[in-house]
Amino acid sequence: MQFEMITTQEKLIEYVATLDSSPISLDTEFVRTRTFFANLGLLQVSQNKRIVLIDPISIGDITLFWQAIDNKPCILHASSEDLEIIKQQKGDLNIKLFDTQVACAFLNHGNSLGYAKMVELMEGIVLDKGESRTDWCARPLSEKQQHYAAADVLYLQPSLEVLQVQLAEKKMTDFFEQECQMILDQKMKQQKPDNAYKALDNLFKLDRHSLAIIKALAKWRLETAQARNLAINFVVKAEHLWLLAYYQPSSLSDLKRLNLLPNEIRIHGENILSIIKEVNSQAPDTYPALISRLVDFPDYKKTLKSMRDKIKECAEKYELPVELIASKRIINEYLSWSWKLNDEQRQTASKPKLLTGWRYELIGHQFKH
Repeated sequence: MQFEMITTQEKLIEYVATLDSSPISLDTEFVRTRTFFANLGLLQVSQNKRIVLIDPISIGDITLFWQAIDNKPCILHASSEDLEIIKQQKGDLNIKLFDTQVACAFLNHGNSLGYAKMVELMEGIVLDKGESRTDWCARPLSEKQQHYAAADVLYLQPSLEVLQVQLAEKKMTDFFEQECQMILDQKMKQQKPDNAYKALDNLFKLDRHSLAIIKALAKWRLETAQARNLAINFVVKAEHLWLLAYYQPSSLSDLKRLNLLPNEIRIHGENILSIIKEVNSQAPDTYPALISRLVDFPDYKKTLKSMRDKIKECAEKYELPVELIASKRIINEYLSWSWKLNDEQRQTASKPKLLTGWRYELIGHQFKH
């Protein structure tokens, strides 16, 4: 396998000038341990059978490449984390995505087939995955590491070409392309700091006053993590936010009694107490609504089973993985929209996945909306 390593801005300029409108295979290698944003260690690109490894650590600024792929067809496998990096680096996701893992799912090869398994299935080639735990930000990269990285884009386009023929035969091409666009749209949605608390556990155990505190703390934690580029739990652990909201401490000694970590108290203690004090001064009518659990709705188990049975029938009929059509999370999203919102709120809220696109066409139209 031949590939080139690009380590200078001059070489990057030369390479970008050769890119045309043909599909571009992409993969990223990154490190994310204590940081909020992933650190890009290597970018693998293949177009027209030419493979290049772009070294962002040596080059520094690779904006030129991100600009060059604007609106281009890009092939990735299991694209979720790669798209986060691309969005972070490029500022948008203006690409035409072809995710080969999604294509495999529509062909009933499992909902999350790995790249190596796909290559074995499509090309009959067994890949060496020995370098998967490499620190991609360390230099120099060995020849073995470079070969491993290059192989991650070598088979993307040939595999997609086989998959596209099979998708067309199964009449799933349109559904596949819709799902790829949906993935891009979902990734481009900005998380609102005011809603960060909604991802935390055990909110149903909190009263409205405590919810107001955890909402304010979760917003502060997210913004602090982004500003300092720290993994969010390195600011304050999620379970500690809950304790703070429930017990509502008013002094540093209270924080120690709640067993917060020494660093959490030393670095953020005063901020935490200030936020709680500020919420305590707010009018109760500004507090968030109580959180209800779907499992506590009387018909939840019965409805969940009924929906799953229908979805399973649909999956068998179209030979699709059940999880692709509607995972439990997708079903719960629909039930939350249907049960927790009133008619007026449903008019303005985003429709759940089950009631949009190809899912609505296959099965969603059978459910109340």
